[in-house]
Amino acid sequence: MAVVKPLPSVDEYQLSLPRMLFLDLPVVVSSLLLAGAWLIGLPALLLGYLPVGVGRIVFTGGEVIVILAIALLITLLAGPLIVMRVVQFRSILAQGVVLHGQVIRRLVTFAEFRVDYVFQHHYQPFQQRNAIRRQRHIEARPSLEPGSVVLVLVHPYLPERSLLIELYRA
Repeated sequence: MAVVKPLPSVDEYQLSLPRMLFLDLPVVVSSLLLAGAWLIGLPALLLGYLPVGVGRIVFTGGEVIVILAIALLITLLAGPLIVMRVVQFRSILAQGVVLHGQVIRRLVTFAEFRVDYVFQHHYQPFQQRNAIRRQRHIEARPSLEPGSVVLVLVHPYLPERSLLIELYRA
């Protein structure tokens, strides 16, 4: 009699949406821009000035309108990006299947750590890239060296949406 081993769940790999968002460079940059825009825009709107140290920068009515327009523009650009990434990560975490892949390339830049990998889904090869903001303890993992076999979490219907589990695990 054959024993059927259940597939491991996503929880076993210690993946969480907050951690993924914390490591995702587009989400981090968009969140900082959004927060910065409204940290300037709200005092300008409500107070008419920006408290700075012991003094303040006073704005005219026209300047307040320009500041609010810039804050609104940043919100319209950064907000949907953040929402899109949250929805994408949640769908992969909820529906993803675990496959084996292989690291083919890694690149470290000033702000990000990129890993290119390949895997097969329904006998079709896919090459993908995951990039996170730089984390030295993740960059030092020997399991992310080129040629290493890794586990990939793949969306079952959109295999071009995939996550390299080793990058995002705790």
